[in-house]
Amino acid sequence: MKILLIGGSGNIGQRILKEALNKGFEVTSLQRNVEALTVQHPNLTVIKGDLLNEAELPALLSKNDVIISAISPASGLTPELFKKANEILINSLQHQADKRIIIVGGAGSTEISPGLKLMNSPIMDSLPAEWKPAILMHAEVLELYKNSGLNWTYFSPASHIEAGERTGVYRLGTTNMIFDANGESKISYEDYAVALVNEIENKQFPKQQFCIGY
Repeated sequence: MKILLIGGSGNIGQRILKEALNKGFEVTSLQRNVEALTVQHPNLTVIKGDLLNEAELPALLSKNDVIISAISPASGLTPELFKKANEILINSLQHQADKRIIIVGGAGSTEISPGLKLMNSPIMDSLPAEWKPAILMHAEVLELYKNSGLNWTYFSPASHIEAGERTGVYRLGTTNMIFDANGESKISYEDYAVALVNEIENKQFPKQQFCIGY
């Protein structure tokens, strides 16, 4: 299995990279700044590229079976450029229908109660104002993939995600946010990465959004 990972040096991307390499996958990490990724492994190739370069992207995608996009507005892209990068990625895959793409998504589009998405709930009022454009843009990008005709999977994290322990124990759902016994929605970067890489093999959520929590 050949994987192209976009954003392999980010908080989530670096954990996905580690899991994929440990599974024995051949991984190519597409980086705007190749020096940002210091990992070395026999199954890892690091190449320089930019999602915003529409001319070069199709050729970079063509040699891989699965594309993982781990970019986000928090990785140096404005929300508008984040959307543009995904539009270019979708356009570049239109003539490569055999490819599967898995998107590291946002939590805002998951429902905290029936019919009520987090991004439309009072929770948004308690969040820093600078977070809100990115949360809303993640939801717009989900709609782009839903309408793309591609073989996509959109993976939403729990409401709270941070560095932590790799337990390999978690629960998965579709569009309903997962809460623990204390009413909290949380997951570690490490367990999110475990679940994403497992989805490559399990193919449980084709053309669907799914989410994770403890």
